[in-house]
Amino acid sequence: MKLIPIFPENKPAIYSVHYPDEREDEMCRLFDLWSDVEYLETFFNNNKKDLCNGYYRYPSVEAAVEKTLDDAEGLRDYLLELATNVRCDPYSLQTLFQPLNPTETRLLNLQKSKTRYKKSPWLRLYAIRIASDLFVITGGAIKLTKYMEDREHTKAELYKLDLVRNFLDDQGILDKEDFAYLKI
Repeated sequence: MKLIPIFPENKPAIYSVHYPDEREDEMCRLFDLWSDVEYLETFFNNNKKDLCNGYYRYPSVEAAVEKTLDDAEGLRDYLLELATNVRCDPYSLQTLFQPLNPTETRLLNLQKSKTRYKKSPWLRLYAIRIASDLFVITGGAIKLTKYMEDREHTKAELYKLDLVRNFLDDQGILDKEDFAYLKI
């Protein structure tokens, strides 16, 4: 497992995990999928019951594909804005990435986190928060159900969160100062 800097020179900083069995890091992989019409059509057709009758009750596969394409582009642009805007609040990532567990009301070491991009109801990036301005993206999903445990593709994201959290813990990475010593 490698950690790939997405925009490390700026504050805030985001890294993305590159798993050994994947061609690219998670952030690139996800945004490639989320901009692939054929993938999205297949995904939404395979999950049509969740899409149309479930948590979001979306009207059609075609509308969901179009919304996802727009939302993915908006999320990518927002992340780029955070990376390149020198006047950006260094804690702005903390508002984009929220604790995965809604009962966690304070920041914890190696906290499991998710994006809650206000324009996209179902696109999620999952990350480990090392500091309020330092996150490691572990994966992401199109989440159409209330609970991640309800579907295999979101259960896999829970597994990746634990895998990366354990990796960082095994490396002795508990905070931003420790992260600076990690060989990337």
